[in-house]
Amino acid sequence: MQNLIKSITSHEGFSPVAYPDPLTKGKPYTFGHGLTSITESESIAIVKNRIVSIRSELSTLYPPYTSLPDDVRDILEEMAYQLGVKGLMDFKMTLMAIAQKDYKTASTRMLASLWAKQTPKRAQTLATRMANIKG
Repeated sequence: MQNLIKSITSHEGFSPVAYPDPLTKGKPYTFGHGLTSITESESIAIVKNRIVSIRSELSTLYPPYTSLPDDVRDILEEMAYQLGVKGLMDFKMTLMAIAQKDYKTASTRMLASLWAKQTPKRAQTLATRMANIKG
């Protein structure tokens, strides 16, 4: 199996973003290692792998993370999934409030961001969850 994977990935190459088919100059778009589609279960497996990576990065970059309530960690993980861990680390005032277990202030800081303007529904949902955490 390893040799087959090595051969396929070598021949297909890798593209992290979709690109048009060279013959049609359009559909089907290809991404990854020669993929033109993905099943929902395959996508969920990718999401799970990313969450594992996010948890590891947050444990290293934000030491209070490991001792936070599960709900707080879930919110931070979702934000990091959307923004990237580095993007989440830019929420310095939010992270400071979380470290102090001041979840209402953290919620307010979350909503006072460009992120909240760009994705208002998601930001409001996560900020409301944060504000309701008892700590």
